[in-house]
Amino acid sequence: MTTLTTRALACAATGAVALVLSGCASSPAEQSPTPTLAPTSGAAAAQELTTRTTVLSRDGSAAPVLCLDVVLKSYPPICDGPAVQGWDWSGLEGAETAAGTTWGRYEVTGTWDGTAFTVTSPARPWDGVAVDLLTPGSSDTAGTAASPAVTAAVEDYRAAICIDGTVLGVEELDGRARVHVIVDDGTLQRSADERYGPGVVVIDPALEPAADPAS
Repeated sequence: MTTLTTRALACAATGAVALVLSGCASSPAEQSPTPTLAPTSGAAAAQELTTRTTVLSRDGSAAPVLCLDVVLKSYPPICDGPAVQGWDWSGLEGAETAAGTTWGRYEVTGTWDGTAFTVTSPARPWDGVAVDLLTPGSSDTAGTAASPAVTAAVEDYRAAICIDGTVLGVEELDGRARVHVIVDDGTLQRSADERYGPGVVVIDPALEPAADPAS
């Protein structure tokens, strides 16, 4: 099992993109193409999606952000993420405010256009346990060597993490490369299967299809 690399930590330093590019510099013949990571569209853009996480507004920002990456456990908390459109703190339970920052943990439902999340129904306060990207899950295969395909996939996605806005984190877990992304309509998983082979990469989206009330 390898250490999880998150976008927030990997790209925190000023000029991180330039550092990644320079660190990976080599002749074109030595470079392998990076995985296909372009934000998915089509069904995902029109489909209602949901997630449970922290929503945060700071310093009077025009729109709050959806904390899909690491949430630093300071007071007030600190996070980054895509803008949330249509959000209204008025009358919303579970919100806290300190030092110019307002935040709360909610189950949110809305649509994703590739850059912003637009709410389509009232948020519901959520007090469950959030997935902490800083704490990788346990693995029955810890201590075992990853296959060459898994190692290659982890390295490729890590190389692209500060360049492409789709990936939130990358790790090797349970003998597979686990790639945390904002959303996937199936395109990213199919691309990974074609590139590395089935079962090598698991695409793990933060935004998932909302349950159909009629189902």
